[in-house]
Amino acid sequence: MKPIRDIASIPVSTVVYHSAFGFARVTEVSGNWVALGWEAPGDHLPPRVGFEVLSRVYAATEPRGFFHRALNDLEATSEWLQTDPTGALALLLAELPGPQRPEDIQDWIVGRRLINDRAFAHWWAALEPVLLEDGRFEWDGRAVGLRAAAEIGIEARLRSPFLKPGRRLELALAHRPELSDEVFLTQALAAWRMGSPQVRDLALAALRDRPAPTVLEGLIDDGPDSVEALIHAVRRGGWPPDSVPERLHRRLVDRVLQGLEDPGPLDTEGRLAAALTRWPSPVAIDALAGVAANSEGRRLLRATFAALPPRRGEALALDLLQSAIFAADREGAQWLGGEALSFSLVEPHELASRIAAERPVLSSWFRAEFQPAATRPAMSEYDEGGDDTAMTAEIDLSDVVPVPIPLAKLGARSGASLLGLGLGVSRALAALHKENRIANPTGDTVILLPDEHVEIRPGPPGGSPRPILEGPGPVADVYAAGVLLLEALLGRRWPRQIPASRAIPYLRFAIPSIPPSALAPLDAALHPDPSRRPANGLAWLALWQAAAVAEETRSFTVRNATARITVGYDSHVGKMKLLLTQVNQDSLFVSSRGSVSLLVVCDGISTANAGSGDVASSISCHVIANLWEQALPRLTTSGPTEIREFIDRALRMANTAVCEAALRFAAGDLDGRVPMGTTVVLAIIHGNWVSIGWLGDSRAYLVGPYGASLVTADENQAAERLRAWYLRFLEGWDPAGYALVGYLGHFNESSRPEALPTHHTSFTLVPGERLVLCSDGVTDYVGETHPEVAQIVSALAHEADPEEAARALVGEANRGGGGDNCTAIVAALYT
Repeated sequence: MKPIRDIASIPVSTVVYHSAFGFARVTEVSGNWVALGWEAPGDHLPPRVGFEVLSRVYAATEPRGFFHRALNDLEATSEWLQTDPTGALALLLAELPGPQRPEDIQDWIVGRRLINDRAFAHWWAALEPVLLEDGRFEWDGRAVGLRAAAEIGIEARLRSPFLKPGRRLELALAHRPELSDEVFLTQALAAWRMGSPQVRDLALAALRDRPAPTVLEGLIDDGPDSVEALIHAVRRGGWPPDSVPERLHRRLVDRVLQGLEDPGPLDTEGRLAAALTRWPSPVAIDALAGVAANSEGRRLLRATFAALPPRRGEALALDLLQSAIFAADREGAQWLGGEALSFSLVEPHELASRIAAERPVLSSWFRAEFQPAATRPAMSEYDEGGDDTAMTAEIDLSDVVPVPIPLAKLGARSGASLLGLGLGVSRALAALHKENRIANPTGDTVILLPDEHVEIRPGPPGGSPRPILEGPGPVADVYAAGVLLLEALLGRRWPRQIPASRAIPYLRFAIPSIPPSALAPLDAALHPDPSRRPANGLAWLALWQAAAVAEETRSFTVRNATARITVGYDSHVGKMKLLLTQVNQDSLFVSSRGSVSLLVVCDGISTANAGSGDVASSISCHVIANLWEQALPRLTTSGPTEIREFIDRALRMANTAVCEAALRFAAGDLDGRVPMGTTVVLAIIHGNWVSIGWLGDSRAYLVGPYGASLVTADENQAAERLRAWYLRFLEGWDPAGYALVGYLGHFNESSRPEALPTHHTSFTLVPGERLVLCSDGVTDYVGETHPEVAQIVSALAHEADPEEAARALVGEANRGGGGDNCTAIVAALYT
């Protein structure tokens, strides 16, 4: 809009604007005044104004501009807004001062009645991605403005940091004659660094005529995208190593070693190191051997070995060993010798005999100088201080209870204290019930004493958190005591309108340090059906005592790296799904090698339209299985720390594989698409030690004399809200919302694959216990509430044969409706 300088410049039909009154159309011009027809008629709007006022407080819109069109032909402008949204937006911005926020644009457009508020939201959502590519606009995510006319061109469009890699390469190829050689190379390399594997293949083809040093030097940069691009270039470029100068080979190796400065995962650096050694880069072996003597270097080398098949891993370990021997690096050589033996799974003298002809120096070294590390086979790396390791209960409360204190005033307790609190409360409740007294417990009548005992002072029934429809009685006392224990854990008063059992599937998400078996007796107390709840405090105390015995046994059980397990598994598409001719989107993998076993359950997410859930779960299982086969020689002698690192690495690589497949299904463009994904729960059992990692709502239960205790936590919106409530970020908890917040197939905000952090737990499996892994198709259909699910899992998992137990769980899910794919794995120590 522009100021009015001369009344002669205002012909009839001109649209003028007043900041308070709005828009008006000039209907008549006479001498020194004009008549106005207002867009929105009102009693106080002037029908005509003089030139002095007109020039001072009014502005004229552009002829055939946005506002001129809107007021003179509303219907045609509204249609044009839909058919050419970028053209309409450009015309609107041309009349406005400076960049505009989306809400400002909404006011201008909706205020003209061109579309309504709801339609604008859809219009803007469709338009926003286009702004990043259209060179006419500058969009920083907060406001959009027009570029100067001189800036609008292909190079200006390519300078946009928001341009997607595939589109960047497409524009660079389409306008190659207009671009300088340097600009084209820069854009192709940027697409190569940031693009999907398909985009990288296209970039490689576009730059096939360029010398290898030019391409590789252009790809070297900071960040994981650079490493992925270099891996692709080295593997797919087909350039002979001698076509690259030694200086550049050293830069490539330095890019690998740069990862040692970052305490995070070294998966991508390890894959680049593996690619360089297979090329082979003439400086890679000596450089990598040089870091074998320190712990960070060994992390990198383990990641490198993990990226190779076992035979290649063994050959690389021997190459590195030879380099370390020639460099007189005794410490590094000893470690590399152990790594080579972990691949070959033979004694040193046997390996020496096998390689005598091809590697006589190494053969002699293994016979004369190799010294096996005495601590290698032992599980000495067990981290007893890990924050996710469930240990025995804090039964001694005297250090925090110097004087008698009501439970309600104790404050939030650590998860490890649940077992001690449960024993104390159930013992006090049992004493009252033995005397046929009703407790009606409340947070004020349950008293913690300094001598480690708990006292319950019977009170009136009014304040007890028993079920609303139940009268006072022993069974109601058990429920109320369970609610009070839950409140003690969370440090919050439980909302009475929500069944307390709703918290159980999410509790470890907020409080991960709960002992493995401790949720089972708490869950049993919160059963909504009083007939299936412990009948009184005595029955409930028996469950807590069974859990306490299990945890005490667990804490004193020697970790036996030679123990073995027996495993059973079953999977079914689901009775209802079968009738609808749908596919099974669950996948499982089970493998045992001696005393080391891997159990995996993946449940594909069914809402995807870039791929499908069955593809995502299958890819994940295949990736984890392949990595397992490669890492198995080392896992047989690994401690819990290395096993946990393997789980993290396996799930990160599975996430990348699922994301890359989703991008292929979407032809590289995820706009408007829902990429495929999958949940995962996996367990590695090394002897009697169990390490579990999970993402999503597939579950793991520990089943014993105490019942079935959930040792994982569903990752969904309800779980996030429970944790936020526990941490005092929310005033209340809403249990609604089953949308997953943890899964494989996750992209970040830049549409790049980015694995979500894995949740972990680990513990010793004691005789008499069974481990159950299952998809939500089992837990959703064997029972309606979690206490019911836990009771059924406990009953069925104790079948004599794990195979029969797994079939029984799947069969029960089908009898319960079979509305989802159902998969179960049951494992027990071999006796």
